Amino acid sequence: MKEKDTLSIVKQALDDEISSLVHFRDQLDPSVKDCIDLILNSSGKVIVTGVGKSGDIAKKISHTLSSTGTSAYFLHPTDASHGDSGIVGPDDVVLAIGKSGESEELNYILPTLRKIGAKIVGITANAKSKLASLSDIVIITPVLKEACPLDLAPTSSTTIALVLGDAIAVALMELKNFQANDFALYHPAGRLGKRLSLYLSDVMRKGKRNASIPVDANLETILKEITEKGIGATGVVDSHSKLIGLITDYDIRKYLTKKTLLPTVTAKDMMNANPSSFRPEEKAYDVLIKMEGRERPISVAPVVDETGLFVGMISLHDLLQRGL
Repeated sequence: MKEKDTLSIVKQALDDEISSLVHFRDQLDPSVKDCIDLILNSSGKVIVTGVGKSGDIAKKISHTLSSTGTSAYFLHPTDASHGDSGIVGPDDVVLAIGKSGESEELNYILPTLRKIGAKIVGITANAKSKLASLSDIVIITPVLKEACPLDLAPTSSTTIALVLGDAIAVALMELKNFQANDFALYHPAGRLGKRLSLYLSDVMRKGKRNASIPVDANLETILKEITEKGIGATGVVDSHSKLIGLITDYDIRKYLTKKTLLPTVTAKDMMNANPSSFRPEEKAYDVLIKMEGRERPISVAPVVDETGLFVGMISLHDLLQRGL
């Protein structure tokens, strides 16, 4: 017997799932709109439930909804039948997922949830199932073929349920005008959350950590400030603490290679009088991109407020260290 090619098996499984997805999309049940309208008009939360593989999909859908502006929770049917149904309120919408629609554990709790007052949306491939009969709205999810060679293990069917959940979440996002700032509110941690929610004022070196010298500072003062603050640069300010220049290690080296070092040299003689600067209200990730994206990238930059006051210093190292 000829041994099957592994990649061919994988491609066939992908083809089976893709074809089932395309079929589902082309035959999309109009009840999806009814489900979305029901959630939009509800003052309660969304409860997502299912058992087995469908339960795993239900968990993911509940997390996606919650993180995109629709309050949602996963409820395991077994736990619900032992008291956890108390989480369900009369204004809630229940998404009940089951391919066959005949899971006893799931169907057992639905009459109770209906008595509480919740609306039931059944997601199933079986229009004649008990789950369908217990639901206020039924979304039929036809499956051409499971990717499983025995056509038994939930594969294409769970993929369809997962994609449907994502599509519902996306539709709700758009209809609620859910924006990037809203997304950041629910994702304060992790790289994505930091890129959306972290501002320069949260990262910059300020107060006593900020390197700053007066315009008439001598070389000793300049070197001492740069060394003590450990950022490789110092801002130069006027008598009103407004930024008028920047001195980096590079500026010092450049000055020493071109001019004689005199005892009278001051910060004004060495400084870059037109440095790139940023505002404290700019997003930290945007600043990182600007610093790295220049024709000649910069590793440190001053931060000034709307009046020109020198309020902080930011370094590429500090931005990267925050996980951006």
